[in-house]
Amino acid sequence: MLSLTMRRVAATTTTKTAAAIIMPSCLGTRVRGMNATSLKTICRCGTTTRVALAGVKGQTYSRLGMDGFTDVKYNNAADLFLEHVENVLESVDSSAIEEVNLLGGVLSVETVSSGTFVLNKQAPNVQLWLSSPVSGPHHYDMVLPAGKDRVEGVNDVQWLADSDGHSLKEKLERELTETLGVEVKL
Repeated sequence: MLSLTMRRVAATTTTKTAAAIIMPSCLGTRVRGMNATSLKTICRCGTTTRVALAGVKGQTYSRLGMDGFTDVKYNNAADLFLEHVENVLESVDSSAIEEVNLLGGVLSVETVSSGTFVLNKQAPNVQLWLSSPVSGPHHYDMVLPAGKDRVEGVNDVQWLADSDGHSLKEKLERELTETLGVEVKL
């Protein structure tokens, strides 16, 4: 599994640098000198993955698997977000929404003209996945502010794309507002 991570990091760095980045973090040491414009996988050992997002001050971009976040924290945060989106969309007055359905960690939003938005939990990856008729598929990692260890409300967590770091909340607001013809504020 470590060699797979080495290849992912090596795509943006030299092999010597990638080895230097990966090995110390597996031992729990802090790694410095992250590229401010890219995500880099630091360590993948079993179910534990640590990722750093440079440029997000005061926050730790982490995906620690079930042994780090614990399934309770992840499921609580994901359920809060999915329920919040469902409640907001059920209160939106738009004839462009055919149906909003949340069942078993999967939120489906059927629209009249654009198709169906699907937002679902991916517990093994500690992610939320979005399938959008507007922009396609996206994967979002759970981000807690540095020093925060509890999730009590929907705003205690950010969901950031593993590809480029964009916010799930902002993407949904933008695409749903465009699709439904009314402002959607999450």
